[in-house]
Amino acid sequence: MQIDSTVKLNNGVKIPLLGFGTWQIADSKVCERAVLAALNAGYRHIDTAAIYGNESGVGSAIRKSGIPREEIFVTTKLWNDHHDDPVRALEDSLRRLGMDYVDLYLIHFPVPQRNASWKILEALHSRGKCRSIGVSNFTVRHLSGLLDIAGVVPAVNQVELHPYLYQMDLIDFCTKKGILVEAYSPLTHGARLSDPRLVALAARYGKSPAQLLVRWCLQKGLVVLPKSVREDRIAENADVFDFIISSADMAVLDGFNENLRTCWDPTDAP
Repeated sequence: MQIDSTVKLNNGVKIPLLGFGTWQIADSKVCERAVLAALNAGYRHIDTAAIYGNESGVGSAIRKSGIPREEIFVTTKLWNDHHDDPVRALEDSLRRLGMDYVDLYLIHFPVPQRNASWKILEALHSRGKCRSIGVSNFTVRHLSGLLDIAGVVPAVNQVELHPYLYQMDLIDFCTKKGILVEAYSPLTHGARLSDPRLVALAARYGKSPAQLLVRWCLQKGLVVLPKSVREDRIAENADVFDFIISSADMAVLDGFNENLRTCWDPTDAP
């Protein structure tokens, strides 16, 4: 693996394994600087969402980078309040991004209207407005219900994942169905970066705890979306392709699971 490594989604579209997350970077200028720093560091996958309020900053950064649009994988998401008109929601996102299409469009949360909206996303996909479609924060139960009506199997399920929230059953289900799992908040929002076990393990590899967490995700076959607004940490989080965590140490990290959720828990969502 290297920084520009990709994997094929179930429709043949290639997605970079390393992505840059932009959640909680609401200030457009701050977001623009962070995305530019990520692109300069070699990231070619940017994840945003309508609710983040930063799609314009993402689009501006991509244009200012000088990198051809087709070389950057862009994801955005359908917010909960926009299911009354997903077509308009995507059009609004594209306008803010300054783009004709996105590479991946996700249903952000498993709201009750998800099945009806999925059929509309399928139509948007067929029209080329989004090269791939998927979901976020879906459990096995939510995915099973969606698959019952889907004409297009979701390409991606984006969920919180890290060794402290190792959702093995969900990963196994998605793998069997051909759905790629993306890990957001892989750094636990900093909640476990000072865990002495993690710190000691990272030191053995000459890496930071954050780098070890990113690398764990990659070796699990996940697309991973670390996020920071600091240029040094953005670069650090991408510097994970010059070492391999041993199978024994991967097993140690797997054992850190404590079902820790640092974001929203979708388990009881209807």
